[in-house]
Amino acid sequence: MKNQGFVLLLISATAFSTLAVFMKFAFDAGANLPTLLAYRFLFSALLCFATLIVTGQSLTIPPVLRGRVFFLGGIVHVAVSAFYAVSVQLLPVSLTGLIFYLYPAMVTVLAIFLGWETISRLKASALAVCFAGLLLVLGVSFGVVSTVGLGFGLLAALGQACHILLSHRIIADLSPLLTVGWSALATSAAFFAYGVLSGDLLWALPPSGWGAIFGTAFFANYIGIVLFFIGLRMVGPSVASIVMNLEPVLTVVLSIFLLGESFTWQQALGGGVILAGLYLLREGEAIQ
Repeated sequence: MKNQGFVLLLISATAFSTLAVFMKFAFDAGANLPTLLAYRFLFSALLCFATLIVTGQSLTIPPVLRGRVFFLGGIVHVAVSAFYAVSVQLLPVSLTGLIFYLYPAMVTVLAIFLGWETISRLKASALAVCFAGLLLVLGVSFGVVSTVGLGFGLLAALGQACHILLSHRIIADLSPLLTVGWSALATSAAFFAYGVLSGDLLWALPPSGWGAIFGTAFFANYIGIVLFFIGLRMVGPSVASIVMNLEPVLTVVLSIFLLGESFTWQQALGGGVILAGLYLLREGEAIQ
């Protein structure tokens, strides 16, 4: 079960690593923040619902869980998505991804504080190694980037930590596809409402813009979030969040090849350290 969970989380991290790149492409094509997020989550909700219909599964959420799912999508995910998108606009894609991935440490601390998990030497060691890798990559960029962008990135990380812990409680009793579908629809509705009321919502974009937005929905939400929720159920929140440290490494690689962003040997070393931390976690979990 844990082996399968690790594999699903690695696929999820790979899918998630495309998010910031597709967002950059969407912004370059003329999309603004409310437009990108409104359609991203609408498309992902439709993909989830279509899958449920094709596979003959119910679209109905049990009444006792409806409030939690809509709170997850309509409030928590709205905040995380907005903070992350603003950070992407103000910072290089690689740096945004790496700041955002401070959230595994936040998940572990919050889970222990709430009494949901206990910290083991294995988890603490893997978390420390991954954090050291993040610091190696982040350290070369301080002082030359937007402090506002850094602040929004940290807020997005904290929001994501809360999102994971809340999700873990919900998916224990609900299908991941159903959870993602309805929470994404709630998130989409919030951004559509904001876009319409503010007059910022765009109804027309070039094909490249729509393609980039659909890319964020298909890879990050439909593939990334659904598989993450399945893996989360198998290995627990702290282990799942630590495994997802692979995403910023892949985000950096994609930003180099697709966006032409710079890369330093410190960043390469930091990426290697993160991979070492994931290997430590994986081998330790396999032994237990």
